[in-house]
Amino acid sequence: MTQLSVILKRFRRVIAGLVFFLVSVAGAANAQSTQTPDQERQALIQALQKRLPGTQPGDWALGADALAPVAGGNVQAIPFNAENATNTADVLAIGRKLWDHKFKDGKSLAQCFPNGGKRVAATYPQYDGKTKLAITLEMAINRCLQLHREPEIEIHNMPVMGPLSAYARSLSDGQLLALRVGVPVAREKLDSGKSLFIRRIGQQNFACASCHVLQAGSTLGAGEKGGQRTSSTILSPAIGQATTWPRLEPGGTVRTLQMQYQQCMKKSGAEPFDLGSEELNNLEYYHTFLSNGLPIRVLAVQR
Repeated sequence: MTQLSVILKRFRRVIAGLVFFLVSVAGAANAQSTQTPDQERQALIQALQKRLPGTQPGDWALGADALAPVAGGNVQAIPFNAENATNTADVLAIGRKLWDHKFKDGKSLAQCFPNGGKRVAATYPQYDGKTKLAITLEMAINRCLQLHREPEIEIHNMPVMGPLSAYARSLSDGQLLALRVGVPVAREKLDSGKSLFIRRIGQQNFACASCHVLQAGSTLGAGEKGGQRTSSTILSPAIGQATTWPRLEPGGTVRTLQMQYQQCMKKSGAEPFDLGSEELNNLEYYHTFLSNGLPIRVLAVQR
């Protein structure tokens, strides 16, 4: 078999796997879909493994840092060697102070969550049967404040919500994500997030899946990412991405996953949804669900 034949055969396998995934997620919008969310997630894993041979979901959880280009246009897993920003400890210390701060009634955020918040973040976002909404960890924090008649924290107030969210997640550092989709209405929220994940938007006509499924593992050169001048980088797979948020940008600014969604939408030439909107909450629910079974890693450095 010639080298060209081998390349074409591999290409057909990759396309077949990706088409299977896209067909399955599109069909999931129909309530009569025969696949469970876990089956759809496994279909995506299989498609990405065909696209990124020799790598595993555990590698993808480290993002572009875990992938390196090799001859033939493929990528391979590389050892992880993280260097957290120098103020990581300071950010977490700020968050811990807010987490343990006593309210006027003597309670605290820590007392609103089981085990003081340990291992809790690994279950968020989660569906709430009372409000019929997908609840993010930041929303749960504000619900606690509201319950104890304390001022809520604006979702975009990163000097406060950033360290607080990061510390709450640090209590689950190393825990495996374990989001549940136990009832049909929860499935509707998951499917709503999935629809946004695969929807092409903006002047660039990009979807989340365009870069992080169809082009996962591709290397982008300067000036090729959403019209912005960038250095060469590898597009990370969708699975694993949600395990490392919030992140620290150079200089120590905390960036949340929903802030990243907004940035990607702007680069696509679309008007982004508001932080904390139902659209972004559902997207975070679905996107995080894709990484079920992978460990949380707190305050990775944004590159």
